[in-house]
Amino acid sequence: MATLKDVAEKVGVSITTVSRVMNGRGAISRETRDKVFAAMKELNYSPNEMARSLGNKSSHLIGLIVPYIDHAFFGILTAAIEEACYKSGYKLFFCTSGGNPNRERELFKMLCANNVAGVLVCSRITDESLYMQTDVPIVTIERMIEDVPSVSCDNYKGGVLAAQELLLASGCKSPLLFGNRIISNQLPASLRYKGFQDACARNGSPCSEYYIDAEDLFGKNLGEDVYKALKQFPETDGIFATSDVLAARIMNTLNDADEADTFGRIPVIGFDGVDISTYCEISTIAQPIRQMGALAVQILIQRINGQIVPERSILPVSLIRRKTSGPNFVKV
Repeated sequence: MATLKDVAEKVGVSITTVSRVMNGRGAISRETRDKVFAAMKELNYSPNEMARSLGNKSSHLIGLIVPYIDHAFFGILTAAIEEACYKSGYKLFFCTSGGNPNRERELFKMLCANNVAGVLVCSRITDESLYMQTDVPIVTIERMIEDVPSVSCDNYKGGVLAAQELLLASGCKSPLLFGNRIISNQLPASLRYKGFQDACARNGSPCSEYYIDAEDLFGKNLGEDVYKALKQFPETDGIFATSDVLAARIMNTLNDADEADTFGRIPVIGFDGVDISTYCEISTIAQPIRQMGALAVQILIQRINGQIVPERSILPVSLIRRKTSGPNFVKV
């Protein structure tokens, strides 16, 4: 089945130009219009209802770009966004970038070419100019870009709560920050790290730090990284894992029969508040993920309608204490 891209390549113009011809917008020459319609006929291209409606904001179609869907945080977030869109009379155009900046750029340009009413982005691009040079309404989630409204949780407070849980409630003296390597200070998650670091320093117990690449989170060699971290920092007596998935994998390593005698039992606290923390009974700093998704949709629709919206919306986090931390945690 032919696509917009096929038509554009056939004529030798951009997808945006083809979209404008289809929707009767922009200053397009008669010659170009004729070529586009001829190519559509030759390729037997028939724009579906969605494509026909994308040319104006009344289409009620919202684009969403997330880096991963197999991470629980983004799965919950996407479900919340889709539900909020549906309740507001919008449909969701969902895309995943795989954490690849080039792919994210292509997806955003594709959404704009199809004239979505607005875009929600969990961006991993370090060059923010792409999102600063468009007229398409945008709201970012867990990412800060100048002059672009964003929704996030209180990451800094979350880091502080994690430090207090390990140092004050669990009696740790040598905490370890174990997390994904931060690619940009514009990711609010960087405040999660800073909150933990600052709180540890204020309590006279500066933390050690060990970082992995984001793609290693689900890698089979993560256990080796845990061993390396604990051997590099043998005094570690508490771990702040910057996501629940990471915390669960660390706990799995620590509970391994061959390693239990080596490392003993160490308090661990995660971040996110997703289901895996419940199943594994891991203490965590819970984000209001569903509320974040719903609020992002609300703000984007307000932007689409030309309303003034807040530049930064930060939602509170909360500590959920389970078996892996707290005053009743028993170290071996």
